[in-house]
Parts: sequence; C-alpha cells; structure tokens
Amino acid sequence: MTKPWTETSPGLVEQIRATLRAGYPNLHLHMRQDGAEIRGGFPVRGVDGAELDHYQISIDLPWDFPASLPVVREIGGRIPWHEDFHVGRDGRACVLLPDDRWRCFPVGAGFSCYLEGPLHNFFLGQTMHAQTGEWPFGEWDHGKRGIYQYYRGLLGTEDDITVRRFLHILAKRDLKKGYVCPCGSGEKIRRCCLAKISDLRLKIPPEVAAVSVSRLAESATPYKGPRVR
Repeated sequence: MTKPWTETSPGLVEQIRATLRAGYPNLHLHMRQDGAEIRGGFPVRGVDGAELDHYQISIDLPWDFPASLPVVREIGGRIPWHEDFHVGRDGRACVLLPDDRWRCFPVGAGFSCYLEGPLHNFFLGQTMHAQTGEWPFGEWDHGKRGIYQYYRGLLGTEDDITVRRFLHILAKRDLKKGYVCPCGSGEKIRRCCLAKISDLRLKIPPEVAAVSVSRLAESATPYKGPRVR
C-alpha cells in the first residue's frame, strides 16, 4: 500500500505547520494514519486585514494530498448542507471546481495559497450572502449546471454539446491529432484547435476531465466521443 503524504513529504508537513502558526493560530494540524486533518477557527478578513467573521471548520488532507484536493466542512452549524449554499449533502464544502484548480490552487502551490485564496473566498462569500442575500463572486451553480457554466466561459461557447466534445478530448490519456476537432468545424484537430486543446490539457488533468464527463453523462443524451477521419 502506498504510504500517505505525511510520511513521504515531511517537508510539506512542516510547511503547513509554519503556515498555520504564522497566520492561523486557531487552526491545528492533527496527524492520522491515512493523512491529516486541520480543525479549528478560520478567520474571514477584510481588505485591511481586520477579521470580519470566523467559522469552525475541518480540513481533511487525504492520503494522496496534494494530488487530491482538501475536503472542507463547516462544523459550527452555520451553513446548511444544501447545494444552494455550495455544500453537499455529506457536508463537503464546494470550495472550488476541480477543473479550475489550475487557476486558483495549482499543484505545487503552497498551502497558504489555498487558505488565502479559494478557502477564504468561499467563507467570505458565505458571510456576504448571509448579510445581503447575494453571492459576491458570481459563483457557478452546483453540480452539472456549474460544470457547463465553467466550460462555456473557458471555451467561449454557449453550446453544451461542444462542451461535452471538448471534455471527451481532455479526458483521453493520449491526444490523437486525427480526431475531428471538438469545436465543430469538421477539421481534424491538427488543422484546427490543436494549440487550444494542448493548452487546456496542461491545465486540466485527464482524470479530472473524466469525472466531469461522467457527471454530465448522468442525464445527457449519450455521446460516443470523437470520430476519426
């Protein structure tokens, strides 16, 4: 069995501890056999650094972190477990869309990047929504709707079939340039959107795209994938 990151990456353990000591004294790292967990009070701060609010949270760092994203739960009972609040039925907070990790918490970034970026924005959004009834960052919808919204913006299309075609290409381990381009031009990839697809594949791993393909396929008309000409 593969050893957890806490055994294979002691430097990362110390980096996380130093990050918590420096800026999050009410969050505490607890080691486990299958990874680690962070629990305690998480501050929401304004632009001047003053604390506006705080939440009691747990952050599960699974055995294969940082390849896998942290699993966050608000444990103080303030946020309903409902998709309207970007929380799953099991209490998991939808801090970020895995497909968008390249932008806001890329693999290799320090843990402070996660705490100060997507995690802080998630809880700041919760605080602002409780006060105003509006989400301040224009969040995507939960689940399949959110996946479509994200990729429409990323690809510059309003056509969900095009979104699914691109995702099928991104989910493949090997890019076959002889496939018909997912943009719908009828050309082969090598003569059309090769540069765009290559750039997307650097940002979105095949396994992440494959999860989105599966989620979209749950209620969509079956799509057999790209053709070869």
